[in-house]
Amino acid sequence: MAFSEASKLEVLPLYPEMVQNLFEKHPYPVLACILLLLYVYTVRSVRFRRINAIKKNYGFTSDPKSYKHMTMEQAQEIERNLAEWDFPFLYEFGWLFDFLRPSSSPILSDLLVRTGHFSNPDPMIAHKRQSDTVCLMAALIAQPLKSEYNSLALARINVHHQMFPNQINSDTVLYLVWMFWRGPVTWINRVGWRKMEDFEIQATWMIWREVGIRMGVKYMPEDYRELLKWKDDYRKEVVYPSPTNTIINESILGMMLYMVPGMLKPLARRCVMALLDEEILWACGWETPLLAAERPYLRAILFTYFHLFGIFQGWFCLPRSRRYIRSPQAPNPDTGMFNFPEYTYKTTPYYVRKTLYNSWGPFALYARLVGIALPAPEFKSSGTRWEEMGPKKKMVSKQVEAETSVRKQAEELMAAEWGFRAKVPFQPQPLVKPMSDGYGSRDHAYPLDVEPSTIPLPGK
Repeated sequence: MAFSEASKLEVLPLYPEMVQNLFEKHPYPVLACILLLLYVYTVRSVRFRRINAIKKNYGFTSDPKSYKHMTMEQAQEIERNLAEWDFPFLYEFGWLFDFLRPSSSPILSDLLVRTGHFSNPDPMIAHKRQSDTVCLMAALIAQPLKSEYNSLALARINVHHQMFPNQINSDTVLYLVWMFWRGPVTWINRVGWRKMEDFEIQATWMIWREVGIRMGVKYMPEDYRELLKWKDDYRKEVVYPSPTNTIINESILGMMLYMVPGMLKPLARRCVMALLDEEILWACGWETPLLAAERPYLRAILFTYFHLFGIFQGWFCLPRSRRYIRSPQAPNPDTGMFNFPEYTYKTTPYYVRKTLYNSWGPFALYARLVGIALPAPEFKSSGTRWEEMGPKKKMVSKQVEAETSVRKQAEELMAAEWGFRAKVPFQPQPLVKPMSDGYGSRDHAYPLDVEPSTIPLPGK
C-alpha cells in the first residue's frame, strides 16, 4: 500500500507537465484534437435532442405499454421528426426505392401496362404519371391527416381507383401500404446514424394504417406484426415472373436514373440491381450470370459505404437547422396553384416552381450540361390543383365531374372519424384470406366469412 501511494504521488504531478510539454512542442495538432473533441461532443449532444424531447414529453420508452395509447397527433409528430429532421433523405429514399417492389406482381403490373400511364411510348406521359404518384403519395403522410390537403390527395387517389371497378384488388393496395411503411423503417435501421425506436415504428405504422383504410382497403391489420405475416402469404400467391413486371419496372428504373449521365447509367443500373432483393430480380427477369457473380461484392461495397456515411453523419454532422419540406404548405401566392418540391429521385420537374436557384444554381448548371429538363411552363412550373393531378379525362365535362367528386370525397374524409373506411369498388374477394377482423369500421370491409378469390391471376 505504501508503494502504491508513493507511486501516485510521483506520477500525478507529471500529467500537467506532460500535457504542457506536448502542447509546447506540437501546439496546433494538440489544439486541433481538443477542438475536434469539443465538436464531436457538441454533435452528439444535439443529435439526439429532438428524439429525447419526444421521449421526455410523452414518456415513451422501449416498453410497449408506454406507447399503447399513442394518439394520432403524437404519431404524426414522431413521423415528422423522422422524415423532416432526423432522416429526411434516407426516409424518402426508403419508400421511393421500394417503388420497384409492388410492380413485381403481375396483378398490378398487368393493369399498369394496360392503362399506359406508368409505361408509355411518350416518355412525358410516363414521367408525368410517375410524378403525380410520387407527389400524391408524399402528401398522404406529409400533410396532417384529416387536413384539407391530405384529404384532397386521398380523395384524388380514390377517385382514380374508382375508374377501374372490380379491376383492382384491395390486397394489392394493402401490399402498397406495407411497402411504403416498410421502406423507410428498413433503410433507417440498416444504415441510418441511429436505429429507430420501437415507438417510432409504431407511430409510422399507425399513420399508414389510417391512410390505408381511408383508401378503402377492405382488410387492414390492427398490428403491423399481423401485416408482416399476411404479406408473406400474399407474396407466395402473387409475386412471380411476368413480362409486364419487366416493362413497368424498367420504366420506374428509368425514372430513378433520369439524372445520371448517360455514360454512368450502366454502372448506376448495376448498383441498383445489387441493392434490390433477389425476389424483385427474379420476378422481373433481371437475373444474369454476370449479376449473380458481381452482386455480392458490389452489394457489400455499397452497404459498407452507406454504413460509414451513417457513422460519419452521427458523429460529425450537426443536425438540420431547417425542416425538410415534403409537400406544399400553401398555394403559390402568384398563381393560387400548388408547387411541389423536387424529390430524391429527380425526374422531369413537373409542378416545381421556377426560381433563380433551380434555374442557375449548381445543380441547374449540371442539368444544363447533361441536357436534363429544368422547371419551365411546359412542366407546369406555375403549379397544379390537387383535384386535377393524375390522368385527365378526354371530355371536359367528365374532367369537371371527376374534380367535383374529389372535392366532395375530401369533405367527407375531413369530417370522418379515425378508422373510417372509404367506399372504393375493389374486387369483392381478397387474394389472401384475412387473418382477423382488422382495424377500423366494418363499413365496406370484407365479410367476416370471406374466402379468397378463385379467379386465375394474370399469366399464372
